Amino acid sequence: MSLILNNKRLKPCRQSLDILLRRYGIELKPDTLDKLWLFHGLLRENNKDQDLTRLNAFETIVEKHYADCIIINSFVKKWPEKMLDIGSGAGFPGIPLKLVNPHINLILCEPRPNRINFLEMAIKKLGLQGISVFGHKVTSASMKEPVDGVICRAFGSIAETLPRLGNSLKKGGRAYFMKGPAVKEELDNWNSTEYKIVESHFYVIPNSVQKRALIILER
Repeated sequence: MSLILNNKRLKPCRQSLDILLRRYGIELKPDTLDKLWLFHGLLRENNKDQDLTRLNAFETIVEKHYADCIIINSFVKKWPEKMLDIGSGAGFPGIPLKLVNPHINLILCEPRPNRINFLEMAIKKLGLQGISVFGHKVTSASMKEPVDGVICRAFGSIAETLPRLGNSLKKGGRAYFMKGPAVKEELDNWNSTEYKIVESHFYVIPNSVQKRALIILER
């Protein structure tokens, strides 16, 4: 499938990926772009039954997966050293986040077997270090070693997710929730004595209609 950008027809390729990401306000280092393009190939090759992602169009995948996961980097000055990506699915936001922040020690939490297999294969093919897969649901009892940060995207509500972090997140650790604008209603009806909101960012991905939010809580 090809796409039209500024009256020029682009075919899915590394250069097109770079052009689109720049359109969305993201500029990657060449080696990072190489790995993201490799990941894209693995995603498409292993998504014939659409069980990894239901998105098909190249531009849509770049906008709603890659740009969406990477753009939050502009709001976070320093990521925690050890993090969980809860409900990682096909690796979102974990894989793109790891590619642009290789120093993060990251655990991708995903219970579905076919996605576990894909994540483990992708990690190996990309040659990533300091990243692993936890092939189970994250509950208040499932994680034994607490981490410094937790991130989740298109997961459950904040109120439903926080109780799962009982043994996962250290005191003083941060939880990053990637949400749509409807999160405002969640926040209006939510209160906690254990967590406090330390940052909230509401934004639109540049040159798109994607309204997004990043809510950061501290335990």
